[in-house]
Amino acid sequence: MGPRAVGITRQDLVTPPEFQSLHLADQVAGRIGGADIELVRVGEETRLGACYQQIPMRIMPAFSFDDEPAALLYMITLTTGLMDGDGHRFQVKSRPGTRAVLTGQSASRVHPAPVAYSTQQWDVNVEDDAILVVLPGPTIPYAGSRFYQRARVQLAPTGRLIWGDIWHPGRYDRGELSERFQFNRIVQDFEARRGDRLVYRDRFCWNGPWNPSDVDWYLGGHLATASLFVAGPLPDVMPEPVASVRRSVFRLDTGESCLRWCGSPHAVTADLVAVTMRVAASWTGGPGSRPWLINSSDLAPNHWFSIQPETDDGGTSSAAIASKIPAIPLKT
Repeated sequence: MGPRAVGITRQDLVTPPEFQSLHLADQVAGRIGGADIELVRVGEETRLGACYQQIPMRIMPAFSFDDEPAALLYMITLTTGLMDGDGHRFQVKSRPGTRAVLTGQSASRVHPAPVAYSTQQWDVNVEDDAILVVLPGPTIPYAGSRFYQRARVQLAPTGRLIWGDIWHPGRYDRGELSERFQFNRIVQDFEARRGDRLVYRDRFCWNGPWNPSDVDWYLGGHLATASLFVAGPLPDVMPEPVASVRRSVFRLDTGESCLRWCGSPHAVTADLVAVTMRVAASWTGGPGSRPWLINSSDLAPNHWFSIQPETDDGGTSSAAIASKIPAIPLKT
């Protein structure tokens, strides 16, 4: 992957059937942006190789820490979120031997879309002996928002990936101004292939706004949901989720796995991160290894998965205490 000859335009972005009558913004930059990222191994570190960035997106240089096996890369949004007509496109290539966590600096706020829709689209290539964790950040759909998230992943035979999606109910803790499940439409389309074989596909279209019976049907009455695609082996033991979280594990015949959550927004977010970092650590350090990043002082206190929110029962989040929980067989 080398430098781009031209910028990212709306012609580079796919429009789903549900939004065929709608159009993204015309601007080459500012409204339509993204990044092309190459991760390379230099000595014992993972660093940025060729990189193209287009506003409103920026990629911070890879942070490497002495006691962490993986580099940390932040995606920075220069605006207040995804506005009506915005489109972000990311291409990520993890070269052999790289170890990295790619994450947003905060939640993804999806603003109302009275005219069009907004979208984030990903093309990810994980080469042999590379480990990549992608946590874009919790998605918060505002009232009247239309959002399309698309991801295509190509895995080499020994490439490993963890991809996490977290969906919050909107700005819900606002009394009479609550936007709980007041989005217009959300479409997610995720595919992963290993070689020529499709190993995982997850696509849904949520039409809102939701009433309480809709919330019961989709989320069992909870406020948040999440999913994790794990392209690599799961450890035999995992931390037990807190009482306010329901977690399920689906093992695929290809060797990959899918995990699902529902529960309170803070607890779901914390538990997904705890599982993610423990699984990644098992790949680099073996069973029982200290989870990546979350039990160190290397994350800024305001980063979305470095906080220690209280759970519904007043305890500390599972992400904060992941390394202190006794090993428990993974529930399926």
